[in-house]
Parts: sequence; structure tokens; C-alpha cells
Amino acid sequence: MDTGRNLSLLYGVTDAPDGAIKRSAIIIDKSGKIIEIDRQVNATTHGADVVNFFKALESSN
Repeated sequence: MDTGRNLSLLYGVTDAPDGAIKRSAIIIDKSGKIIEIDRQVNATTHGADVVNFFKALESSN
């Protein structure tokens, strides 16, 4: 949760400190590199979507 909206502003999921925030997921690897930004998170399937993302990432390596 980004209650201060700092990360939301940094990663571009809102335009203003008091603006609406679109539900998003940002996946960052161990080195701090952003490897995925999902700006269309479905709250119902998000958990499974993240698991499937990592399974696909693992199988491509």
C-alpha cells in the first residue's frame, strides 16, 4: 500500500499527489531493476496472474 502516494507518483500510476491512483503492480528484481509493470491489475485474478508471470519467466530462462 502506498498511503503517501510517493511510489504512485514515482512509477506514474497517478499524475498528482491528490489524484486517483489506478491499481498497479510493479515487479522489481533483486538488483532493483523493474522487470514488469502491470497497469491493468484485476483484483480477482491478481495472485494467480503474478504466479503465472513468475512461472513463465522461470521457464524462459
